[in-house]
Amino acid sequence: MRKATELIEENNQKRELLNAENEKIYTDVLLYIRTDLRVDEQAAEELLMDLLDHLIEAQENGKDAQDFFGDSLEAYADELIANMPTENKRNILVLFSTSILGLAGWFALSYGLINGMISIFKPVDNEFALGSVSLILLSLVLIGIVGIFVIFRVIRTSVFKPKVNEWKVYVLSGLFGMVGFAFVVGVGFFFDGKGPVIQIQWWVILLVGLVLLGVNKGVSRLSIN
Repeated sequence: MRKATELIEENNQKRELLNAENEKIYTDVLLYIRTDLRVDEQAAEELLMDLLDHLIEAQENGKDAQDFFGDSLEAYADELIANMPTENKRNILVLFSTSILGLAGWFALSYGLINGMISIFKPVDNEFALGSVSLILLSLVLIGIVGIFVIFRVIRTSVFKPKVNEWKVYVLSGLFGMVGFAFVVGVGFFFDGKGPVIQIQWWVILLVGLVLLGVNKGVSRLSIN
């Protein structure tokens, strides 16, 4: 049995066989199904591949995606989702874990690099209050979890809407990003200096970021084997 990642890669290649209109409609169905966290990923990718094969065959016979999927794409996709197995809780946990590890890793890596460059020109304050750092990390975790739900929800509620509404996806995602950033900065500001203080060199933070990204990569690979 082909893995989900292999099916995704094959799907990306086969979609090039569709004409522009059919690809747009099929991609909408694909996004709607993939952004439903309730659906088992393996089952979803197998179904999407099967749909793509049949749509390519229909296209070769002179039919278009509208004939294939019917008048209501959302109703068609909802019916497909209702008959698919639900995602394993372990897989959902892996999704959240990898997202949080990746977010924390890039944050630490960026922070370490920026402080490393600043230290070339002037001394950098290497003191960190453990309580404040812990609260900032918790806020990042919260923003990461909420962010997944928000972005997926925005995509699912907009994917079958007229093209003029696509700007709302970008606006709402951008607003969430700004609110999330402001929230993390606010936590750091209002809870500054909480807890015991330790010194951590910029290169240690950089290494921590690399380790977190490495662990994130490892967990991602294990989850698809």
